[in-house]
Amino acid sequence: MIVYTDIVLPNVGFGMEEGRLIAWLKQPGDQVRKGEAVAEVEGDKTTVELEALADGVLEAVLVQADTLVPVGTVLARIRSGEAAVAVSPAAAPVSSAVSASDKVQASPVARRMAQEQGINLRQVPGSGPGGRITRQDVETAISGQAGHNGSTNGRVLAAPAVRKLARDHQIDLTQVPGTGKNGRVTRADVEALLRDAAQPAPAHQPVAVADAPVFASPSGYGDTRQEVSLSTMRRTIARRLSASMQEMPHFYVSAELDFTNALRALPAGTGINALLLHLTVQALRDVPELNATYEDGHLYRYEHVNLAIAVALPDGLMTPVLRGADDFSLSGLANRSRDLIRRTREGKLRPEEMQGGSFTISNLGVIPQIDQFTAIINPPQVAILAIGAVKERPVALNGGLHVRTTAHLTVSADHRVVDGMVSARFIEAFDTHLQAFNG
Repeated sequence: MIVYTDIVLPNVGFGMEEGRLIAWLKQPGDQVRKGEAVAEVEGDKTTVELEALADGVLEAVLVQADTLVPVGTVLARIRSGEAAVAVSPAAAPVSSAVSASDKVQASPVARRMAQEQGINLRQVPGSGPGGRITRQDVETAISGQAGHNGSTNGRVLAAPAVRKLARDHQIDLTQVPGTGKNGRVTRADVEALLRDAAQPAPAHQPVAVADAPVFASPSGYGDTRQEVSLSTMRRTIARRLSASMQEMPHFYVSAELDFTNALRALPAGTGINALLLHLTVQALRDVPELNATYEDGHLYRYEHVNLAIAVALPDGLMTPVLRGADDFSLSGLANRSRDLIRRTREGKLRPEEMQGGSFTISNLGVIPQIDQFTAIINPPQVAILAIGAVKERPVALNGGLHVRTTAHLTVSADHRVVDGMVSARFIEAFDTHLQAFNG
């Protein structure tokens, strides 16, 4: 029996309405395995790989690369069953590189790497026991096929986040020398090219970034300006936060809190970021009114704290979600948040890690000059906590002037469903746990 399985554009970010199909990693007639990456798509704030949902043959591609389509659009179809055999463009029966490779002795890692890079394992000499093909053997084969930028079978080796960065700046990855393993193009390679392009160049030298329209300034000083194209992420941020300010009546409650004793009690190797997450979770347990979302006129309060963490990126901002943050210890929060932030910057988040937050924390304290700021609520959440620099300041205490380590906290809340006293109680609870913290 023949079964057809649709590959559909999923929602890879909260509120996403459309996405861009970046590239097909498989072509019609190629055999695919369940869980194997078949395409790259760009959502509002990230780039992810779409996986095949069944074993079979990629029957048809219904949407071409570099096309913007609504969520739920059928992109391609997989044929499974008795007739699901790969057919080459010349209609040759049976053997494809993948099916032939399946009969070769190879480690699972080597087999997956070969599939991803289009390497026929039958053409790879095996150096393992009994001629078994290892990962190193496949890497050697890739190096042999790759050019200066790691291109194999016409496809440049680069992570989805690197592809997105290049596309946002109109850079052809085939022209970027790759310095990564096996010639892979890295983020540093693209950023280096952008820096070079920004330097003044002789008139006869082409610049890798496409020219933008140049307009004369009306000021009369001879200045020029260039139109800067906005990335998908930047456009999404503009749209969502504009809607937040227009629809939500924001109000703000601030306080300066003393971190001196808590920092002394902080275990060695644990950063202040983990402490801030821990205290936020404890305060939300005490004041669950802020651990909520307001959607289509309905207020929802959450049993667990799904803490969204604002992470700055070169081209925007993301808020990955640490689900069930109230189930983690201080060290657990430190390890889990560190991993989440790292993968956010590397563009390796899973779709479920980019949605479902119930409260957001934004910390600009990494810049010591930032004493205090207000943040815009991340809809449909009802509040966000902004934290400035934690540093030494003069404080009036017990009738004298002392130097203490303090920070300014500001809660932005949606006045449609939250009143000022609720935000005040949250800061009070935060401070109670802060002063009681003993590691």
